[in-house]
Amino acid sequence: MMGFRTAVRPTIIVSLYLYSSYSLILGKQDSAILTNKERNMFERILLPLDGSELAEIAIPYGEELAGRLGSEIILYHVYGHEHKHQQRMPQVYLDRLADAIRQNTKNKGIEVKVTTEIEAGEPTENICNLVNKNKVDLIIMTAVSASGLKIGKMLGSVTDHLCRTVPIPVLLLRPQDRQVIESKKQLINRILIPLDGSELSKLSLPIGEELASRLKVKITLFQMATLLRVYDYGYGMGYNTYDSSYSSKYNVYADYAKLEEEERNRVNNEMVALDKELKEKGFDVNYSITSGADATNEIIKAGKDSGADLTIMSTHGRSGIDRWILGSVTEKILRYGEMPLLLVNARAG
Repeated sequence: MMGFRTAVRPTIIVSLYLYSSYSLILGKQDSAILTNKERNMFERILLPLDGSELAEIAIPYGEELAGRLGSEIILYHVYGHEHKHQQRMPQVYLDRLADAIRQNTKNKGIEVKVTTEIEAGEPTENICNLVNKNKVDLIIMTAVSASGLKIGKMLGSVTDHLCRTVPIPVLLLRPQDRQVIESKKQLINRILIPLDGSELSKLSLPIGEELASRLKVKITLFQMATLLRVYDYGYGMGYNTYDSSYSSKYNVYADYAKLEEEERNRVNNEMVALDKELKEKGFDVNYSITSGADATNEIIKAGKDSGADLTIMSTHGRSGIDRWILGSVTEKILRYGEMPLLLVNARAG
């Protein structure tokens, strides 16, 4: 359950926002830019807050996106029924945050609508209900518990459940993103979109296009051509995608020339076509292709090499010899990666 600390720290809260003003214009993508009259894909952005500094890392990202997308920010806190007599404290906390956001964005010449809401109950259920009730389009939150520790296999019960169930994108941040906030004038400058060849993985493309168009940032597309391994069960040789848990004594990398050439050609043809399509829409885009056996490591490396500061992924893809199991890859990216991760739930809807 989302706890609340009774001590409000206005000095810390304000200092969190005092990073340099971001530029509103990075480059020309005129043909890809949506007009203000068209519907914003992210009209309402929800920031669940538990009163911790870690949760507040989401605020600068909410400010930047809301300011540049014209979105409304909803600050939200859930408290336990046993703390009902203390509900005034979280309301004061959210009101102070809302005032700070309004003032901070106003100083940059931007007017952002900020609303607050507090409720008693269970965080996961309440947030899901709020998403539906308020027609929320994006959730931004830190992928850790109030104590600062990742719990469970991936994130913790609340974040993990939301990522798997809500029918909207969820932007997950890490504690180290605080240093990024302090060092960058603009938090999002290049978007990395990893693909695995499946239609489900391509669900991240419309989200990436929307953000790149509205934010006027660059896109890097990435795909890994999967290497094969040989295994011997004692009655002959076969092949499969690499499994690091399988003993190296019985596995060796093999150059299955025909199979790997077909895989590389498939990946290359797909990426060339996507690159051309996005360029024709006016996006500043490039693509990267590697051959490998570990999708997680290749994606993390691609992010570093490209200079991206946001990764957008679908939460699962198709498994098989020429496909990643993108759900597990996504979890590993969140655990071991070093940049914010925007998840698009492929099962939603």
